[in-house]
Formats: sequence, C-alpha cells, structure tokens
Amino acid sequence: MEKNTKKRSEQERSHETKLKILNIALNEFASSGFEGVSIRVIATRAGVNHTLISHHFGNKEALWKATAEWAFGIYDKKFMERREALKKVETYEMIRVLIKDFVEFCAKYPDFHRFMLQANQSDTKRLNWLTDRFLRSGADAELGVLQQAQELGLMPQGDSLHIRYLFIGAATSIFIFAPEFSRLSGTDPFSEDIMEQHVKYLLSLFSDKTTLNTK
Repeated sequence: MEKNTKKRSEQERSHETKLKILNIALNEFASSGFEGVSIRVIATRAGVNHTLISHHFGNKEALWKATAEWAFGIYDKKFMERREALKKVETYEMIRVLIKDFVEFCAKYPDFHRFMLQANQSDTKRLNWLTDRFLRSGADAELGVLQQAQELGLMPQGDSLHIRYLFIGAATSIFIFAPEFSRLSGTDPFSEDIMEQHVKYLLSLFSDKTTLNTK
C-alpha cells in the first residue's frame, strides 16, 4: 500500500511538473515565437533542469507540438463538454453560453491566441501540422454552431468562415492587448465585470438587434 501511494505521489508530482512546463512553454512560444524560445529559459522559469524537459518532451520541436496538443486539448474539451451539457437547452441560450465560455477561455488563456499569431508568422510546416491536427476539424465544429447562430440572428449573414475570424478578432483583442487596454482604461480586462460587459458587447455587435429585442 505504501509503495503504491508513493508511486501515485511521484506520478502526481511528475504530472504537475509537466503542466508547469507546458504553461511556461505556451507563454514563451506566444511571446517569442519558435525561433526565439530557449529550452534553458523555460527550464529556469519552471525551476527544473533543462535535461528534464528533454526527458519528458524531447527536443524543442516536440515541446512546441506538446504545447499545442495541451492548449487545444483544453479548448476542445471545454467546448465539447459544454455543448453536450447544453443539448436540451434552447439553441439561442446555448449559443449565448458558448460565446460566454469562449470569452472566459480567451481571458484565462490569452497566450493561446498569441501562440496562434506566432504560428501564423513562422514555419509553414508547423502551421500545416496545426491545420491538419486541430484547425480544420475545430473550425468545422465551430462553423456548425456559428451557422446556427446566423439562423437565429446572433451572427451576421454571409460567409461563415469569414464571420468566424471577425468574431475571434473581436473576442480576443481585449485580452491579447490587455496591458494596453489597462493603461488606457484604468481597468482590468480580466475582471468579472469587464468580461461580462465584453460578452454583452459581442452579442450586441454581431447580433441582429430586432432578434435580440424579441428574446
């Protein structure tokens, strides 16, 4: 029993260390891009020897992919679990909740979108890998919801993929540019009040006002 408990404890510590490394790696890749990232810097920030990162993840390319897997895994899991939980809820309300969830995700993981901005400016192979591994299937799932939102007047009519990028830009920019917003507004964009207001603004910005007034 004691041996099993010790093994579990070691596994938990190992898992926690990996999550810490991935969190820091996401921040570093988001801030500096793939070429600007140093494994030794990540190790120093995580308080581990750089050889431990190699042991857990391999080289920098493998760490970058593991970071993407982890970040997309969080987003996909949250999105799918929420959709499943809202299956019996009215479509209009389901979409409102999903929009709120997306804003909360953007606020909690602003580095995710900075990571994607860096990926779009870097090596084509990595972006191709992201597209094949996550982006195409993820976009398909999101477009299904977005098209429902268009039918309800919660999103503008037109090309749904184009509208998706308009929405992502509007939803994420306040968090990507959080330091700038804070300086100009004197408020914290990650506060609950600002996030609630952000959701309202998004719904107002993208929705058919006549549809909103009937709900």
